[in-house]
Amino acid sequence: MTGESAEELRENIVRAAMPLLGAYDTVTTAQIARAAGIDEADLLAVFADKEAVMRACAVRMTEQVTALLNPAEEVRELDAIPADQPLAARLIAVIDILDGYQRRVRTELEALQEAVSAGVPGPRPVSRQDLRTAGRLPEIQEAVARVLEPDQQRLRLPAGFLAEAFLGMARTAQSPVPAEQVVDVFLHGALSTGRQN
Repeated sequence: MTGESAEELRENIVRAAMPLLGAYDTVTTAQIARAAGIDEADLLAVFADKEAVMRACAVRMTEQVTALLNPAEEVRELDAIPADQPLAARLIAVIDILDGYQRRVRTELEALQEAVSAGVPGPRPVSRQDLRTAGRLPEIQEAVARVLEPDQQRLRLPAGFLAEAFLGMARTAQSPVPAEQVVDVFLHGALSTGRQN
């Protein structure tokens, strides 16, 4: 056995096996051990079989994706939007923060995908549709409701309901619709003033 502790050995094996996830049907414990730079016997001392290694890789992948999707920093940014700004300016700031979240997640997911795939067929590419989940995260919805709450007396509906509606509009707006236009339609409706039909 190597000079590593069992936990260090498990970590080394999982890290080495991650790029092999896409070859699950054909990869063997011997290939995983070779990728980790150890003997197959060392691998089998800490993992029962190939499936146990692959499960550990799947758990690791889930942990990494969960961590990078975590909107905690963006929630802090949303909570830091000054309440004394006009509502339109606060909502534009919300869109800017969520755009930053989507850029960050896209970049980190693509980097993770490259690291895991390492030239081996693996998970499908990340699409823009996959990244439109920010508005569905309860933490984001609650933070946007807090952005709206200073104007609750002027709002026609509860801040929580309007936060969900606003995020739905912001999420489905096609680029290059400017944030200002999304906010204007949300606050003032789709019709121009003075038109009669």
